[in-house]
Amino acid sequence: MKVKFLKTFGILIFSLFLTGMLGDIFAQKASAQVETAPVLQDALSDGGDNNDFAYSPKGRRDPFKPLIQEKKKVIATKIVRKERKIKGPLEKFELSQYRLIALMVVKGIPRAMVKAPDGKSYTVKVGEYIGMNDGIVKRIETKIIAVDKNGLRVEKSPDRIVVEEVGVDSYTGKVVKENRYITM
Repeated sequence: MKVKFLKTFGILIFSLFLTGMLGDIFAQKASAQVETAPVLQDALSDGGDNNDFAYSPKGRRDPFKPLIQEKKKVIATKIVRKERKIKGPLEKFELSQYRLIALMVVKGIPRAMVKAPDGKSYTVKVGEYIGMNDGIVKRIETKIIAVDKNGLRVEKSPDRIVVEEVGVDSYTGKVVKENRYITM
């Protein structure tokens, strides 16, 4: 029994010895890696007289700029608004909210009556501003009815107001003029 006890005790001592040796080997490798850090600390802690360390901002962001930056869009319609400060009652609503009520010709000048979302009616003529995007009334078109080859009446164009709006293409950033229509 004593021999068996001595064998197991010897194996236990030998395994603890090996574990200690292996632990020392790994500790030496780790200390070799850790020793590089104090060298930099010594170079930096001597008051800055040593010029061994240089900071390179290449590839890094500016720490004084905010992380989230607002992009400013230059819109041509805003420039037009600065030149023309008067904002009439027809420029309070979007163009799609207006409804055409009537068309008329007064002294040879075509005019149209539109109803705004607030319930009021306004008379517009060519050259007036309408809508929130600096729309200008370009034409007031009346209904054109033609007769086809079978003798049937065909409506070619409805009663409508042609409004040219200036906008900015969100993809290219170019100023775009677009015709929009107000119909009955």
